[in-house]
Amino acid sequence: MKLKLDELETIIRQRICSICDTRTVEGACGARERENCSLLTLFPLVAEAVMATDSNDPRAYVEAIHENVCSVCMDQRLDGSCPQRVSLSCALDAHMPEIIDAIEAALGRPFRPGRASAVPAL
Repeated sequence: MKLKLDELETIIRQRICSICDTRTVEGACGARERENCSLLTLFPLVAEAVMATDSNDPRAYVEAIHENVCSVCMDQRLDGSCPQRVSLSCALDAHMPEIIDAIEAALGRPFRPGRASAVPAL
């Protein structure tokens, strides 16, 4: 299934933003600006990393995201550490299994047990 990037982002917003810890009591996004959300800011890279990965090993997704997304994030330090991940403020890290599952489902890839639901923390 061939989806456009904006269609994938809409799917992610519907599925992830509704459960994100930063949303307000009213259910609105708690990140005042798109730039304050690592998932939305870097979404094209996130989608590309997930789409380029097809593995039964969830670590392959983490590795792809580390190499292609986290490596260009302004929050990640040169040593690879990230204060946003440590403080549980990174939406990408906090919701990685759901993000991967949503993108894979949108692409029509068959679900494989343990594929994304067992994604280890970044």
